[in-house]
Amino acid sequence: MDQEGKTNFSFASIAISFFILIVLPLTITGVIISKGVVKVGEEATQANLRILDDSQKQSIGGRAQTVADAVAQFLSDREKDIRIASILPRDENSYTTFIRSNTRGIIKSSKVGMIKIPMPLYREIAFLNKSGMEVLKVTNDGVVASDKLKDLSNPANGEFGNEDYFVKAKALAPGEYYMGPVVGRHVSKAEFAGEKRFDGIIRMASPVFDSNGFAGVVELALEYVHVMEFTDHIIPTEAGMFFAEVNADDMNYAFMVDRDGFMISHPSDYVLRGFDANMNPVPVMNEQNYQELSKNGTGAMNVLDMGFLDENLPKIQALASEGKSGSLTYTVKDKRIFATYAHIPYYGNGFSKPQGFGWIGMMVDIDKYHHLSQEKVKEIQLKVERWQKSSIVVVFVSLILLFIIALILARGLYRSIQSARRPDEMVPLEDDED
Repeated sequence: MDQEGKTNFSFASIAISFFILIVLPLTITGVIISKGVVKVGEEATQANLRILDDSQKQSIGGRAQTVADAVAQFLSDREKDIRIASILPRDENSYTTFIRSNTRGIIKSSKVGMIKIPMPLYREIAFLNKSGMEVLKVTNDGVVASDKLKDLSNPANGEFGNEDYFVKAKALAPGEYYMGPVVGRHVSKAEFAGEKRFDGIIRMASPVFDSNGFAGVVELALEYVHVMEFTDHIIPTEAGMFFAEVNADDMNYAFMVDRDGFMISHPSDYVLRGFDANMNPVPVMNEQNYQELSKNGTGAMNVLDMGFLDENLPKIQALASEGKSGSLTYTVKDKRIFATYAHIPYYGNGFSKPQGFGWIGMMVDIDKYHHLSQEKVKEIQLKVERWQKSSIVVVFVSLILLFIIALILARGLYRSIQSARRPDEMVPLEDDED
């Protein structure tokens, strides 16, 4: 073999070595990354291409019952509070301490995401003497001035229309208590769009007795937002997850109905019963006024009057009033609906069996849910394609650069080897060529 052949062989060997050590690993890595991106995309696609199967329906039903049981437990715990309030010393310090020491977290949306902040359980605590006159009232803002106290022996003096909690509590035996309906100012659709939310209370009252007999009534105003918290942050198909806001238009939400059929918790607060600016109850939606009231969001929803939209809602109310829980899959106006309902097993004073407090509902538009799933899949597939193309471009450009670098390094190393050889080491190479 001549000197030129040996030279070319030596340079080729070095260049191939650099290619194997530098370029080939990158090529293999690029192929692995590309396949990995495709595999991850396929797994994400399968995870999001969901249908509402029987196991998921059963899971949603179980979740509804869990929420219903939690609401019942929450209300039972409030019984303890009204009993404690009835034996508290009737002074400013004791009532202020009670208000400040009873708090519970609520979920809010913020710039950093979803957060939980503490909020007082009660808006106020008050003592009314045996004539019905408030003699001491403490709110979250402090002690109410004496000239602001009211005579509740006349229900018309209530903050929210006719409130007869004093009259009803006065007639109770020691240890009993009264729990009223949800009351508050109605929130219209326009106000809701402006981020105003329903701000209601539930009155609780219990008679107080001393050595002389009936001494008066103690009253608590439970912040109703704590009850709404149980359903307001749930998307039924997202097990174990909670959301700051839920969009009712997605038809994938939870709600709460009282024993009389009124919607008392819903992603759209403007369907909840409340009082207008003149302290009159807003009208209840029915077949005759639904178009107008639903458009403006100025009416209350009672499922007993919603049969013209969905005949199953009054049926569910009837079943829940019998203390039953269950689910239905049905079609209404070309929509396939899955609805589950869970009876709230709370039977405190005034909430007798089998009706109890009401029921928890969860509703899913099956076709819309599947459509949203398919949209998510398309979005993932587009991202996978972009990632794959980007990775191929990066690897291809890197290969070209590294190939050039490998040639430069190989040539440089070869020249270094050649220049390092002594002259007498070159002679045998020429002899071999003869």
